[in-house]
Amino acid sequence: MNNLPTNKTKCLLTKQGIEIWISNDQAIKISQLMNMGDHKNIDIEGEIVSIHNIEGIFNADRIYEQRKRKAGQWQCEYCKRWHSKFEECGCQGGRY
Repeated sequence: MNNLPTNKTKCLLTKQGIEIWISNDQAIKISQLMNMGDHKNIDIEGEIVSIHNIEGIFNADRIYEQRKRKAGQWQCEYCKRWHSKFEECGCQGGRY
């Protein structure tokens, strides 16, 4: 696995929970195809996906937040730090 910079900053999420990372340009083209409605299947990064099985196209931040919530973590509304389930934040409402 390499850590090279990438332009794959959007995530196409299928209804089965499969994440396909795409560029902003790809996201624009795919959303245009979805709005046209005449395509049933599209080729994305070598995968054939039915347009009807696309949950949506999301920013990376939203996907990472969803992953943390699924893992049982929660985010403090004041300091924005993530914590394990049942762990209390020590920021005292934003005041350390």
